[in-house]
Order: sequence, then C-alpha cells, then structure tokens
Amino acid sequence: MNVLLIQPYHCDLIHSISLPLGPISIATYLKQHGVNVKICDLAVKKTSLASVCRDFRPDVVGLSFPSVKAIDAMVKTSRFFRKMNIPIVWGGSFVDVGDTQHFFDTGLVDIISYCEGEATWLELVRTLENGGDLSAVKGIAYKKDGSVVVTPPRPFMDPAQLPRLDFGLVDVPVYYQYLYGCQKLVYVYLSKGCPAHCTFCVNTMCHRNTRRVRPLEVFISEITELVTVYGADGFYFGDELAFASNQELYAVCDAFKKTGLSFHWGFQTRIGILSDEALQYAADCGCRWVDFGVESGNREMLAKVAKGIPYDKIESTFHACSKAGLISIANFIIGFPGETPEQLQDSIDLAKRLESTQNTFAKYIFVPTTPGGQEVVRTFKKYPAFEKLNDYKQMDFFKNTQGLSQIPQKELNVVQSYFLLSAIFRKDYSDTRSYDLLFKSVLVVFQRITKMHFTCAVKALAEITGDFLRFIFDVALHPGILKKYHLK
Repeated sequence: MNVLLIQPYHCDLIHSISLPLGPISIATYLKQHGVNVKICDLAVKKTSLASVCRDFRPDVVGLSFPSVKAIDAMVKTSRFFRKMNIPIVWGGSFVDVGDTQHFFDTGLVDIISYCEGEATWLELVRTLENGGDLSAVKGIAYKKDGSVVVTPPRPFMDPAQLPRLDFGLVDVPVYYQYLYGCQKLVYVYLSKGCPAHCTFCVNTMCHRNTRRVRPLEVFISEITELVTVYGADGFYFGDELAFASNQELYAVCDAFKKTGLSFHWGFQTRIGILSDEALQYAADCGCRWVDFGVESGNREMLAKVAKGIPYDKIESTFHACSKAGLISIANFIIGFPGETPEQLQDSIDLAKRLESTQNTFAKYIFVPTTPGGQEVVRTFKKYPAFEKLNDYKQMDFFKNTQGLSQIPQKELNVVQSYFLLSAIFRKDYSDTRSYDLLFKSVLVVFQRITKMHFTCAVKALAEITGDFLRFIFDVALHPGILKKYHLK
C-alpha cells in the first residue's frame, strides 16, 4: 500500500516553517514496517498534486492539520483527493482540539487520527489494506451509517520503540532558519508531552498531561547526522517541556560535548525546574537561549489557570539566565477570562522587573475544547462552542480574545503592540548581528512569500502589513493607555 502524507500550505507569515517532525516520525515508522510512504510538504515547495499522484499512485492520503491558518488549504487539498475515491485521513495537533463533528461535516475527510500517530497509522494501513474493521483501530474517528464513531484512545508508545527519524524523507536544507546568530537552525525533539495541567493549553488533549522521553543515544545520532550530513548549526527543541530535571539537562549537555561538534541550541521549559548551576552548565555547552512560560504576573491569575510554577522563583530564574549569558524569553498571556486591569498591570510590572532579553505578550486564545475553554462556555453563555470548521478562524493570535476579560480590547492591543515592537526593534539580542529579531522577521516573510501560492501570498502579505501598521499606530496614537499602564 502506498501512503502519501501531506503537510498543507498555510497563509501564515508569522512563524517560520519547521521540520515536519510528526509526519517524519510516522513515515519513518511505516517505512520500518515495510509500507511505501512519501511526504509531500506543500508549505515549503509549490508542488503539483496531480503529478505527485501520477508518479506515486497513493492508496491512502494523510493530511497534517497544524493550525487554524491551514483551514483553507486543508479544504482545498482534500477536495482534490476526494475526486480520486481514496481514503482521506486528517491528523495533526489541530484535530486534537477541534470538534470532530465539524471536521466530518465538511464531507472531505473519511478518518481522523488523533493524538500520537505512529502505531495508529500502521494499524490503520493494515486494516484498510485487508478490508478489516475500523472499530478495532484505537485512536481514530470515522463515520458509519451517518454517525461519528470515536474509538478508544491509544495508549502511548514506549519512545524506545520508535526508530531513529529518517531525514531522507524530506529536503532538510529548505527548513533552515535564522535565529540568534544560527544560520541553519532546525527543530528537533527529545520528548513528547508535558505533565503540567495549565487550563489554556492543548496538552491536555494532545498528550493527556503525559511526558515521554526518547532514548538519548537515538536523539544524539539524529543531531550528529543533521550537523555532519546536512550542515545544521543550530537546534531548537520542539518539546513541550524540554527538561524535567537538572539531571536530564546534564545528560544531554554531556552527550553534546562527547560528539565534539560545534552548534548552538535552545529550548523551552518551566520556571522552577532548572537550577542556576544547570542553566550555567547549559550555556557552557552551547545553549544560547531559553523560553519560559510566565503567563501572568498576578499570583491569583496563575492559580486560576493552574500554571503551577513557583512565583518566587520567576525573577531569580531570569537573573540566572542573564548571569549565564543566555538569551531569555518571558512569555505572558493577556486577556485571560475575567482578568482585570490591575492584574494586567501586575504582569507588566513583573515584565519590567525581569532581567529577560525579550518579553512577549500574546492574547488569550479561546479554544472551546481545552479545560479553560470549556469553563468559558459554561460561564459565558454568549460564547457557545463553534458550529462549523470555518468558525475556528476566529481564533486569531493577535486580534481576538473574545472579550472575555475586564480589560478594553484597545488597551490589550496597545500593551501587546508595545512589547512586540520593543522586541522587534531591540538591537542587542546576540553577539553576531544587530537587530537580530527584526532580521529574522523580515527573512521569514521573504522566505514564506516565495513558497506560497499567489492568492495565499497576497492575502498573507496584506494581513501582516496591516497588523504591523496597527502595532505602530497602537503605540503612537495612544499615549494615554501607555501612561495608564506605566509604559511611558
């Protein structure tokens, strides 16, 4: 059986395209078990689906649904394959948070693979190949007699059962990114999932608050290949939680040193896990940046969203990063349901006190299937669950917080714009280039535009231009709001 896995294009100029680690892992696992598989990433290369199908002749096609930005592309691509009368399977992080009925209502998908996909895909392929019973395949949803059938969740695999990623399935150099001085950075992962229970996070659905770590020797072999064969010079851990203890970090650092290779790297973790000494050790072993989710400077709000970090260690953690020479990013969320101007001020005041290199203020995104989203549906009766797939386009990272907080939308816009522009126009991120983040932002836009379909490119460029102008005007035209929040 021939399996075609597709990463759809999407009209997003904000985020760099990264290695499709999920599809690569699934394809590698299928290939190991004798399945003929091909990955087609439309996000990095304009490709004729007709020619791909003519040459490869797929028996089943899987589409990865990464975010709301890919809705239009998922619909268009699925319509193409619907004409071929072959099974269409949707997977990816977004199918774990969206309403399954909404996906099937499009009439464009036959099967949904949710959560971890490697073992599910292999069993699904064998079942389709042999004309077996889909109800016996765990971790999928499908329609039968007009009704949606959701099979029981599949237990997570032991990561040791997964083979080393086969990077030959994709063209690695097209995924190179510039970041903090790295010229050829790619995403990698050592672990899956996170044990935390933050109410706003999709981790509850995708990974069921469970973290699994891959064998270190397998991970190091992948790093070694990416450096020696493909020329990568930087790595970003795509893990939801890169390190759960000092011991894990020390083990990775020691393994990095043993390779004798030269590269930089960065990761995201939680406040309170790593000691000052561990952060210094990471810096001495080539680590250049660390991401932390702070979310709020208000203790009550942190408790409300079940963040579970020690508040008293926030400032000392960023001091330790500064002392170690690490670029540190403090990520905040504003516009939480019920958040007051006073609580927002606490976040701003904390951000100003931190010795962080960058502070990001993202708006709360209402996802109705997260624990926090379900609470919003129950509490705010005027915010029912979405009724169709296109309604999810309302989940806009920059614009839409659904009016759930007690803070006027204009004030949220101005605060977010202030910190975003402060980050973009900061001169001294790294010792290799001035205005590092500005350069990366421009480079991302240029790279993405050249790989998009024309109509998608025009739409995305118009959107990001409008957003950027709004950021500037928000700050320039609202000195009163800046003064209110002590930003001027």
